[in-house]
Amino acid sequence: MRKIAHLREADLLELSKNIFRKGKSIRFQAKGWSMRPFIRDGDIIVVSPIENSSIKTGDVVFYLTTENKVMVHRVIRKHKKGNRMIMFIKGDATFSSPEKVEMQDVLGKIVEVERNGQKKRLDTKLYTIKGLLFAGISPFSQWTYPFLSKIKKYFNN
Repeated sequence: MRKIAHLREADLLELSKNIFRKGKSIRFQAKGWSMRPFIRDGDIIVVSPIENSSIKTGDVVFYLTTENKVMVHRVIRKHKKGNRMIMFIKGDATFSSPEKVEMQDVLGKIVEVERNGQKKRLDTKLYTIKGLLFAGISPFSQWTYPFLSKIKKYFNN
């Protein structure tokens, strides 16, 4: 059995920044429900360092919020303001407005999700299309998420 180390958020932030500076990826267990069904509580995610040009609409990113918390959510829109790139980021299962995040606050990009021993790479064409779909329906998530959940339950019974 693997032992999982629990880090304080500030320690995770500092450790991840140091690892990303070396060009390496980090792997940790996701907590929370804001990215359901794409990423679930307990999934293992792999985050790679990013280049400014490598973040696209639909990508799932590891970023620093205005409250200095680390978060994993989806880029639903990008906007260039002068020489700054602003990302509009939102959890797939959240009904709130997207958060505005400056490019320098995006720390990494989720490249893999592991659930029940199955690994799914997010840098494939299929997951790029799924990411764009999730980003596209994000403004309507308060209606689509409950509806799609009911459909999934119906077909799983």
